[in-house]
Parts: sequence; C-alpha cells; structure tokens
Amino acid sequence: MFTRARFQLGLRWVCFGVLLAAVALRMVSAVELSPAEQEKSPEPPPAMQAETVFPTMYYAAPSHGAAFTAADAEYVDIRNAAGADFDAAALITAPLRFDRTADGPLILIVHTHATEAYTAADGDEYFGNYRTTDIRYNVVRVGQALADRLNENGIPTVHDTTLNDEPGYYDAYERTAAVIAGYLEEYPSIQMVIDVHRDAVTLDDGSEMAVPCRLDGRDAAQLMLVMGTDIAGLEHPDWRSNLSMALKLQAHCERVSPGVFRQMSLRSERYNEHLTPNSILLEVGAAGNTLREAIASAEFFADRLTEVLASP
Repeated sequence: MFTRARFQLGLRWVCFGVLLAAVALRMVSAVELSPAEQEKSPEPPPAMQAETVFPTMYYAAPSHGAAFTAADAEYVDIRNAAGADFDAAALITAPLRFDRTADGPLILIVHTHATEAYTAADGDEYFGNYRTTDIRYNVVRVGQALADRLNENGIPTVHDTTLNDEPGYYDAYERTAAVIAGYLEEYPSIQMVIDVHRDAVTLDDGSEMAVPCRLDGRDAAQLMLVMGTDIAGLEHPDWRSNLSMALKLQAHCERVSPGVFRQMSLRSERYNEHLTPNSILLEVGAAGNTLREAIASAEFFADRLTEVLASP
C-alpha cells in the first residue's frame, strides 16, 4: 500500500511538471510568433508608410554609360511651340551639370497634378473617371516605381507624395514650387527634379486616348517630355541646361527602344523647371493607358536615366 501510494504521488508530480513545461513552452512560442502574426496583419495604406530610404553613397556606374554626338539630336523630334532659339546638337553634346559624388539625395520626384489616374485593367481595384486621391492608383504610384528603380540602381532619390492639385488646379504649380523649395533647403545635394504627370486626350467617341508601346516584351505607355523656357517673361536663365538633359534622355531612350517617346513639347512656361539645372516634366502615358503600362515605362526610364548619369 505504502509503495503504491508513493508511486501514485510521484506520477502526479511528473504530470504536474509536464503540464508546467507545456505552459512555459506555449508562452515562449507566443512571444516568438508575435512578429509573424504582425506580418499577417494588413499593411498600412501608402500614406502611412515610412518615406523611401535612399542610399547615402552614389552608385557604382553601370558597365556602359551613354555617350552623345551631335548626330544624336536627330533622335529627338521637338515641337517648338515657344518659338525658342536653341542649338540641339550643341546642347546634346554639352557636359552634364550633375555632381554624381554629392552626399545626399540627387533626384527629387514630385507631382503637380497628383490625382491624375489611368484606365483600370482587369484585376485592378481602381474604377473612376481617370482621377483619384488614392496614391496607390494615380501618378504617385508611377512616381514611386520610378523612385524605387532609381534607388535600386544606386541613385539616391526622394519621392514626395503630396497631392498638389488638391483642392484644385489653379495654384497647383505654386504648391509644388513650395514643396520643391523645402526639399532643396533640406537636401542641397538635389540637382534634378522630375515632375511626373500623365497626358489626357478625349476622342470623338468620348473615350480616352491611349499611347501604347512595347518595352522588353511588356505592354507599356509612351513617354513625353514637356520643357519650359523664359519666352513668357518668367525668370528661367538655365532653361537650355534643362533642355540639354532632356535631349540626352530622349535620344538615349530612342536609341534603345525606338518609338518609346512622343514628340517633345517646348513651351513658353517654365513649370518650376527653373529650380534645378536638370529639371524635367515627364508625362507617362495618357488617361487611356493602364497603370501597369505606366509603371513599365517608368522603370524603363529609370534605367536609361541611370545610364545617362554615368556618361563620361
């Protein structure tokens, strides 16, 4: 009897010890699984996500840059609506005004007309009248694709997601100018501003025009550069420097993939391009294109810009 009682008591203690060990193991597992559980939770909307982290050192130049001769100006078709005087051959061969070794971000991407959006493709969640404040589906998403690719290529780039056309278009460029000025004050290393838009042309049947092309086997959207001058009387002494960069970019893209660019538009306004010597206004597709096509073109453009900045 005594031996049996002791055996039963010992068995109870063993069971109790196993139970305590199981409880402790469960507690440890819960702590270890906490990050995994967090990963399963929905991601915050883009507006709540952290800003793009950019490299602090300039990239190792790609194996090939983009050299230019006077003949390369023939790759660029220009609609000179401003009637401005310039020498395309001299500008395309002019040295870059770009310090690749500057410490900090080198490029800033902004959106004066940020609510511009595209035609929804099958599987897209966005449905609307070619405008939305949701930065997952408007040109801000295209700008993010451009910024991400540039940073992947090692070019320090910051992307501002401000909806500068809210509450309206009337003073959107003034708002964007203030945004750019703030970044230039914080990051004097910025030498290029890319204002990303999309075009819009309504056809006779009421539909929106698309400007499609093919890039590396992908459906994509044609690009267009809108460049400003001082013809309207606004101070813009460096507009030819901006145009020099634009000519290089369009010519190089056309050499790699003919037809990716539409006719460059040279206008009398300045579009805030007076704020850096390499500013451009880049229209990625039109309202009739899809967001996926626009993103494909933005990534292509980022790779070509990387090569232009590696020019000797």
